[in-house]
Amino acid sequence: ANAVRVPTPNGSLAIMNLELGRTTTLEELNGLMKTAALSGNLVNQIHYSMNEELVSNDIIGNECCAVFDSPASIVSNDGKSVVLYSWYDNEFGYSCQVVRCLEKFAGVVWPSYPREA
Repeated sequence: ANAVRVPTPNGSLAIMNLELGRTTTLEELNGLMKTAALSGNLVNQIHYSMNEELVSNDIIGNECCAVFDSPASIVSNDGKSVVLYSWYDNEFGYSCQVVRCLEKFAGVVWPSYPREA
């Protein structure tokens, strides 16, 4: 994995190259991430983006620790290697993660409403 500082005051891009133990497809990979972001344990941690033109300025002010760039996902022809792109606001987004950790430690549970898929 690599993290790249992008030309914004407080944005970064993480690029993950993964070798999988089984084959997958682009649709399965993105579907798994979408489910995790919208209804799994990572709600409010992963923001799932379908924006074909996502750029560094788009992530400024995002509360999630990762903005998953689904159109940028790459799956190799054999289905065992994937490249994932995840953006993050390393100032505001980080601050939101600190607050989430403190709330978790303090046992604070805010009411929430289910997201639409």
